Amino acid sequence: MKTKKIVLVGLLALCSVSAFAAIRAVTPTAWNGDPNCWQMQRHYEKMATVTNGGAKVVFIGDSITHYWDDTGKGVWAKYFASGARKALNLGTSADRTEHVLWRITEGGELDGYEAKCILLMIGTNNAGHFPFSEEPPIDTILGIRKILDVIAEKQPNARTILTAIFPRGAGPDDGCRVRNDIVNKEISKFADGKRVIWCDFSDKYLDAQGNLSPELFPDLLHPNSRGYEIWASAVIPLIDTVLKTKPSVAIPSVWPSCPRGYIYRRPLAAEPVSKFPKGSWWDKRCLEKRNEIVENGGAEYDVVMVGDSITHRWEREGGEGRALFAELKKTYRILNLGYGGDQTQHVIWRLENGEQEGYKAKLFTVMIGTNNKERNANDVALGVKRILTDIRAKHPESKIVLMPIFPRGPSKDGRDERNEKVNAIIKGYADGDTVRWLDFNAKFLNAEGKLTKEVMNDLLHPNEKGYQIWLDAILPVFKEICGK
Repeated sequence: MKTKKIVLVGLLALCSVSAFAAIRAVTPTAWNGDPNCWQMQRHYEKMATVTNGGAKVVFIGDSITHYWDDTGKGVWAKYFASGARKALNLGTSADRTEHVLWRITEGGELDGYEAKCILLMIGTNNAGHFPFSEEPPIDTILGIRKILDVIAEKQPNARTILTAIFPRGAGPDDGCRVRNDIVNKEISKFADGKRVIWCDFSDKYLDAQGNLSPELFPDLLHPNSRGYEIWASAVIPLIDTVLKTKPSVAIPSVWPSCPRGYIYRRPLAAEPVSKFPKGSWWDKRCLEKRNEIVENGGAEYDVVMVGDSITHRWEREGGEGRALFAELKKTYRILNLGYGGDQTQHVIWRLENGEQEGYKAKLFTVMIGTNNKERNANDVALGVKRILTDIRAKHPESKIVLMPIFPRGPSKDGRDERNEKVNAIIKGYADGDTVRWLDFNAKFLNAEGKLTKEVMNDLLHPNEKGYQIWLDAILPVFKEICGK
């Protein structure tokens, strides 16, 4: 054990260094650097079970899971201490996603045995231990996604029951509850019924108004024995189904019996909507951008560019604007927040859940809307307006350059005509000072007023000549506002 502790001290030092160079929530991190801390002692105790064959059923989490050994001890003894459901409790109090990642990577808590069912609930401490500016929801979501990836690698034959983070705080407006709700909404999309099964039974703990019962959660965070009995009754059917069902057979997710759902008070184009997990590239780019921001160390950006693939292609590998962008970055510190395929609602989600945190900026550029499918120009314009409002709220010191949606070539869905109507509306959002209107669309058109492949090969994305037109139009603004 002494040799093991020396090795762990070295690992702790490495984790501490790496945590400063990457997103906290996705960086495997041990606790406080002390190999004799109580968390490490618990880890040693659990590793004794792991090395002795582990278990077919494994619970992973924080104090809410840990307290199956305390407050929920009687319920655990009844349902999970023996028989086919005999389980291993890998919950550790105060853990965040990064601690779970350390335990299942460097710590080896999933190594050397074959589980069939893993129950994961983690994330409430990511919200509870740090303010929004230091731990936005997107970081927690990415941390949970990484945990699922590691579980799949370490336990390829197991299914994971991904449990919604439990409600916390007295009412639905509790700050941590709101953040956890955002996380739950997104991580539920990771469920495919085969590798990952979603389980949300939060309605069992809440009244009709969404208030958390102190009779079940005395401290409004941890369940009492009755709360653990409810938890057991909710997951036992899923565990039993996993244990007896062939891996090829999908298992339906569990949802609240009376879900509050997602109420659109405004048009969809003006509501925050993510693209988890439709394509792994989207969340990979989220991770890439959050890492870039964190590694920037809080330094001020000259320019933050907000948009879709047209903006993305300034820096994307193979992008037509990449060479010009590389030259531009020799003079200006630029953060490119363009994502291929994004619509206004996707940009809103990104800006409100992490991509505006941890930096200052002299200038934002905004050009978005061509991918929106709404035919109503007013709806798309409201989405653009919310983006501007979000930026002004978070970065009141920054200037914004608002650009019209670029021309797009022959389209059967009439989006070019719709885009012109959007442009006519959003032009009015510019006040000439904090928000400036920069319209150079005419430079993309020929003498007959037509868009040609001379500047946009696919009549949607600029080619090298098109990006040069964009650069020539915006560079004077960069020089004026950034002082370079």
